[in-house]
Amino acid sequence: MKVLLFSMPDVVPQFSARTWRAPNLAISSIAGNMLPHHQVKLGDLVLKRNNLLPSIQNAVEDFQPDMIGLSAMSFQFNTAHKIARFIKDLNNNIKIAVGGYHATLMYEEIASLPDGVPFDYIIRGEGDKTFSELLCAIEGTKKWEEIAGLSYMHDGVFMHNPPRPLEDLETIQLPRRDIRLWKGYTFSGKGLDMIETSRGCTMTCNFCSMNRMYGRTFRTYSIERIMRDLANAKKYGAKYIAFADDNITLNVKRFASLCDAIVEFGHNDLRYIVQASTSGIASSPDLAEKMARAGVQIVFLGIENVSERNLKAMNKGNVIDKTKKAIDYLHQNNILIVGGMIIGHKEDREEDIAQNFDFFDKENIDFYGEQIITPYPKTGMRDILINEGLVTNSSDYSRYNGFWANVKTKCLSSEDLQFLRWKYKRKYSTFFKTTPVFKANFRMVNLIRVLFLRPYYRMKNFISSIGKTERDIFEREIKRCAEMNNFF
Repeated sequence: MKVLLFSMPDVVPQFSARTWRAPNLAISSIAGNMLPHHQVKLGDLVLKRNNLLPSIQNAVEDFQPDMIGLSAMSFQFNTAHKIARFIKDLNNNIKIAVGGYHATLMYEEIASLPDGVPFDYIIRGEGDKTFSELLCAIEGTKKWEEIAGLSYMHDGVFMHNPPRPLEDLETIQLPRRDIRLWKGYTFSGKGLDMIETSRGCTMTCNFCSMNRMYGRTFRTYSIERIMRDLANAKKYGAKYIAFADDNITLNVKRFASLCDAIVEFGHNDLRYIVQASTSGIASSPDLAEKMARAGVQIVFLGIENVSERNLKAMNKGNVIDKTKKAIDYLHQNNILIVGGMIIGHKEDREEDIAQNFDFFDKENIDFYGEQIITPYPKTGMRDILINEGLVTNSSDYSRYNGFWANVKTKCLSSEDLQFLRWKYKRKYSTFFKTTPVFKANFRMVNLIRVLFLRPYYRMKNFISSIGKTERDIFEREIKRCAEMNNFF
C-alpha cells in the first residue's frame, strides 16, 4: 500500500516556528515499523505553515496514497479534523487514520463527533505496531478484532478494540528519516532531529496526561540502539538532537552511562537538548559534568513553581532546594536552562506569579518556559479544577497548549492570568544571561540577532507603541498569537 503520514503544523506561541522546526518522531517511528512492501512518505506540516493546503494537495496528488495517517496533540486536533475533511474532499476513497495523545485520550468523543467523522480509524496508545497491523487487516492478512489499540468503522459505527499493551522497545525499529517529503528541520539555523532513549514516567504529577498514554512505567532503549539512532540522525544532517524522553533523569545512573557512551562513540560532536527533573540533576554533581562532555547544551528543567503550596497541589513535593542545586550544577558546566514554570493555580494572586518570575531572574534562568496550568483531558488536575468551578474553557482544545488561559483562580480571571503571564515575561526575560556557553556556542546566529534583528524589532515595537498603554501592547501581541495557527 502507499501510505502518507502527516504531523500537524500548529505550534505553541512561546516557540517561534522560524527558530524551532522539529520533525515528528511518532510518524517517523511508525514508518520504521511498517512491513517493507509498503511505500511510505512523511510530511511534517510545520515546514509548510505558510503554504499548508496547497502543500497537502500536491503531496496527495503526486503520491496518490491509499492511506493517510494524521498525528495530533490536543491543541492540534481541530486542525487535524479540518485537514481530514480537506483530504476527503480531494479524494473520498483515501482512508484516514488519526493517532497521538488526543486520539488516545478522547477516542470515544472523536468517534461520536456530531458533524460526522472524517476518520476511518483511530490509533490509540503507541502506534508503532498498531498502524502496521491495520495495513495488514486492510490487505486481508489479519482480523480486525485482533488489533489491540485500534478503533475502526464497521457498518457506520466505530468498534473499539481492547487497549494495546505497552510495546517491548527491543522490537521497535529505528525511525525512517530517508522518506521525508521536505527539508528544513532546524534549531537556530542548524539541522535538528528528534530521538527518544526511553518512554514513560513514574512520577505522579497530576497536571500531566503522560500516565494515560504509558501508565506509570519507564521503559528504556539499549545504549547500542541509541548510538545507531544518533548515527542515523547525523547521516541525514542533524547537528542538534532533542531527546523526546518524558524525563531522561528518572534513572540517573543510566543517563550518566548514556552520556559516557555518546563520548565513547564520538557523537559528542552533536549538541543535545533534554528534558529533566530538578531532583535528577541535583542528585549528583558528576552528572552535569558528564552531560557537558557529551554535548548537552540545553536542559528544559521542570522547576514548575516556587510556591510550596502549589508544588504540593501538583504532587511535586517541596523541591526548592533541589531546584537551586540543579541550577548551580548546570550553570557550573555552562549548560543553558529553559525553566519550566506553571502558573495559574487556584490560590494564585498577582504576587504569586511575580514571585516565580523573580525567582527565575535571580537564579539567572537562561530562557523562560512559562505555562498557564491547563486542564488537559483525563488528568487529575482537570477534575479538581472543574469541581471547583475554575475551568473557563472546557471544550476548545485548540487552546490547550500552555499558552492560553483556560482557567481562573480564586483571585484572578482568565484575562488577568493571560495579561500577567505576558507582563512579567516582558519585564524579566532578557536576551543575554550570564551563562558563558550562550555566548560561545550561539555566537554567530545570535550575534546577528543581538546586533541587528533585535534592535530593529525593538525599535519597530517602540515606535508602534508610542501613545499606547501597556494593555494596548498586550492586546496587539495576543491578537498576533491568536492568528498564529489560523490556517483555514
